Amino acid sequence: MKALLDWIGNIANILGILSAVISVIAWINAKKHAKKASKSLEVIQNYRKVELYTEVNKKLEQIRLVIRDVGTSRANNVQKRYKELETTVEEIIKAIPTKNSDLIDKMKEVRKEIRVNGDNNQKLTGQSQYTVVESIDYVMDGLKVLMEELRQEN
Repeated sequence: MKALLDWIGNIANILGILSAVISVIAWINAKKHAKKASKSLEVIQNYRKVELYTEVNKKLEQIRLVIRDVGTSRANNVQKRYKELETTVEEIIKAIPTKNSDLIDKMKEVRKEIRVNGDNNQKLTGQSQYTVVESIDYVMDGLKVLMEELRQEN
């Protein structure tokens, strides 16, 4: 009887050791798959950022066109158009990563010019229009650089 119990004890020890080895192997495999999943998630997030920056660039292009259009049109009430632009500029400022403070500062300059001229019901013309369009171009170029960096990471 003692021999049978010893034999069952030895089998239990062997099964315990085997289960420990199997669990270590499973843990290593899970860790490997987690790294792959993390990289895949990072790629997806980068693509989302690129899509977001593309949309922001489209909005910036629309702002440029509207500013030029309002500056050359004969309409007297530009306040409403500039309020809409100001809202769009706010959305763009929120979409730009905080680490890119130079781009945010440029967009704040644009917002300020639009707000001042809109409040005074004045069209952006001449040097102020040129400054705003130049700032928008700067931000668009900066976002293109960010998109290229994200694409290169993938």
